[in-house]
Amino acid sequence: MGLLQKITTKTGEARAREKIRPLVESRMMRDILLEIGQRGCEQLDLQSVPMEQRARAERLAAECGTAGLKQSVVDELQLDAAGISLLVDGEKTTFLYADYNYEDIEDTDCLPAVAQYLVRHLRGYYNISRTFYTVTKPRGKVEEHTRMVFVRRHHELTPFDPKPAQKTKLF
Repeated sequence: MGLLQKITTKTGEARAREKIRPLVESRMMRDILLEIGQRGCEQLDLQSVPMEQRARAERLAAECGTAGLKQSVVDELQLDAAGISLLVDGEKTTFLYADYNYEDIEDTDCLPAVAQYLVRHLRGYYNISRTFYTVTKPRGKVEEHTRMVFVRRHHELTPFDPKPAQKTKLF
């Protein structure tokens, strides 16, 4: 059973890549990547490094100093059926499909694949999450469809130094 599920997952990923190929190769995506590149990078927030990556980040910081560790200034990306939005320091820049002579995306299940494509072009650590709605099919089957995808900069509440956390008194 696990093998069949793995095969269907890989097939679904391949179909999603084929669906997003026109969008990925479009002028809109070039404009989004250009906007991300023009916004630049900032010093890596050490709290944004996931726990399993902290040993590697510490090694890189020891080799090149913490000033050498950079992350994109993009705080969040929002993908939905109408367009893609970038949030940088509270400023929202929206790229609508209609502005690029595209219709709104009806099959929003391909949006997580678009989000993965965008994360590969961002520096830093980002989490991908989605909101969804359910559709009841005949014979009691329920399908989940993606409504909106969020790509947010990762942030841990634990300290970067892997030593035991010390409680601090605020008052």
